[in-house]
Amino acid sequence: MNKIIITSDLSEKKEIVFDFGLKLAKHMNASVELVTVINQNVEYMPADIGMNFVDQWEAREHMARTVLEKVKEQHTDIPIEVVVFVGDPKEDVIKQAIETKACILVVGTHGRTGITHTLMGSTAEYIVRHSPIPVLVVPMKDYLH
Repeated sequence: MNKIIITSDLSEKKEIVFDFGLKLAKHMNASVELVTVINQNVEYMPADIGMNFVDQWEAREHMARTVLEKVKEQHTDIPIEVVVFVGDPKEDVIKQAIETKACILVVGTHGRTGITHTLMGSTAEYIVRHSPIPVLVVPMKDYLH
């Protein structure tokens, strides 16, 4: 069976990427891995959600897993696995795709330009340039620049 990896940083317009990737999975009769790699290089404290965690990483993993599990629950007609871990999104998404023998990666791009792109980099751009597996890039904005 074909396997598609849909990866997201769970930003504001994540549903655009999920919807596109899940439609593709249905069309291809493929299973899906919803993957979020929590960037180990970016520290912040998540909002208090009324639960106790040992550290920010555990809290962020819990929050990401909760979001992805909701997506999975809404699409019971597609075999979906949820994968969440801390690492380097640029490298680890590619590694995950290779290890699980995915046939395609679906990623979103914010379309950042200028100084924001320089400072934050582009995970999607890196994946496109370095992945040995085909990559489908979904723009997550609805305007031209």
